[in-house]
Order: sequence, then C-alpha cells, then structure tokens
Amino acid sequence: MDNAAPDEELMNRYRDGDAHAFEVLYARHKGPLYRYLLRQCGAAALAEELFQDVWMKLIRARERYEARAKFTTYLYHLAHNRLIDQLPARQGRRADFLRR
Repeated sequence: MDNAAPDEELMNRYRDGDAHAFEVLYARHKGPLYRYLLRQCGAAALAEELFQDVWMKLIRARERYEARAKFTTYLYHLAHNRLIDQLPARQGRRADFLRR
C-alpha cells in the first residue's frame, strides 16, 4: 500500500512518472512543511507563498532526484534555502535564526 511506502521510494516512483506517489508524499508532508515555514517567517501569506515555491521546486527537480539522504532532509533543505532567499539581508548577512 502506498501509505506505508517509505518517502524515498515514493519520490523515486514519482521521479519515474507515478503521479499518485507525489499525491501521497504531498498529503504526508504538507502540514509539517507549512508549519515549519510559518514558524520561521511568522506571516501566513508569506508561508503560503514559500510553501508553494518549495513544492514547485521539488516538482521541477524530480528527474534529478537521487535518494542520498532521507526525503525529509531533501524537502526541508529546499524549504530552508527558499527561506534564506526570501529574507532580506541584515547588515550584510542573513538573519541569525536561520544559521544553524
């Protein structure tokens, strides 16, 4: 059953053309990803925009996906990078809360 499949397997299946595998991944991670973005940026409208951008980046990059780490590591790396791109530079450097 798809709901029990590991994320990495689902992403590989999506990469290979299985649209249903993407639907399962999206359903599984949409809530936690949105909450992460909202917590980091503090504005619902911006979190929604970033949320959509992250999923679009994942969709565009699917053909290059290789499971080198957990899928969640990959997804949150995309989200983190999108947050950094969005935040204004402060005195020549990015916000300290994103430096971890």
